[in-house]
Amino acid sequence: MPKISHACVIALLSCAASSAMAASRPPWPPALPVYDHIVIVVEENKDFEQILGGGFDAPYIRKLVSEGAIFERMFAEEHYSQGNYFWLFSGSNQNVGFRDQVPSKANHPDYPFKASSLGEQLIAKGLSFKGYAESLPSIGSTVDFDPPNCHGDQCIYARKHVPWISFANVPNGTTIETSSNLRFADFPSDYAMLPTVAFVIPNLNHDMHNGKPGQSIPAGDAWLRQNLDGYYQWAKTHNSLLIVTLDENDDQGGYYGLTNPLIGPNPRYPPRYNQLLRDIQNRIVTIFAGAHIKPGSYAEGKGITHVNILRTIEAMYGLPKSGAQQPNAAGGGIADETIITDVFEAVR
Repeated sequence: MPKISHACVIALLSCAASSAMAASRPPWPPALPVYDHIVIVVEENKDFEQILGGGFDAPYIRKLVSEGAIFERMFAEEHYSQGNYFWLFSGSNQNVGFRDQVPSKANHPDYPFKASSLGEQLIAKGLSFKGYAESLPSIGSTVDFDPPNCHGDQCIYARKHVPWISFANVPNGTTIETSSNLRFADFPSDYAMLPTVAFVIPNLNHDMHNGKPGQSIPAGDAWLRQNLDGYYQWAKTHNSLLIVTLDENDDQGGYYGLTNPLIGPNPRYPPRYNQLLRDIQNRIVTIFAGAHIKPGSYAEGKGITHVNILRTIEAMYGLPKSGAQQPNAAGGGIADETIITDVFEAVR
């Protein structure tokens, strides 16, 4: 008889837990499905127009757009990168600053953070959360970068893209069972073993970060197809969802600080000034694809932000709200309580 590995035992237990969750799934809120699994993939630093209108090669993302829901007015919250991950995960940038300095006891009085987050609230509800970061050196690692002492495009892994590490109330042990901070190598091939909500963070060569758009967009698109299409195909028939979003737009002018969705380019202005306005507006691609999705393009009124994606997931699972809407978005009429509903088919 062949030996059963420790990994196989974990797989069997995880699958049983997933089946139990499906059997005890809470009632659907009005107009919202309650997914067995949601996988959120975060890409990096590209304008909406670069991916869907710039002539760069992104056939898989275009396929997801054709089969899923694309949001025409989706905005990130700030520049630089790091704070946007915190907004999506916790409804706040946790005052980490705008220069991508990884928070620590040395530079932040509230570290590690005890604020509410999606991960904490899912676990408190008896559901599950994991983050899967490609090229994370080891389960539970807290290194800032890998390789160590790298600079620029030499860096492959960046902790600034994995906010759950910075929260005291989100477990970070050294095993799959005890940590929310996993390697992408730990992403299960049996998708029924996935947690309720998972973040997938490609490394800097595969998330459209490293290199010029003509190389980085096709590289990110190819990685997404090679590594997540299996899950996407499965999700369509297994009450599950794939969300693909970005942290921020290209920010070609190097603007940093909170951004403002009310500001945008104007044909009367010169190109260089319009680029600055695009940087400040911070419009990004976001796609929902999978079960119960009505394909199409959605404006969502004045628009949505990462916080509204968070609010939608919270509403699905009956979770308390974490954080609040980004101030400029709230001032522009993008309400904190806005939940995305129109992209979902009626399910009962």
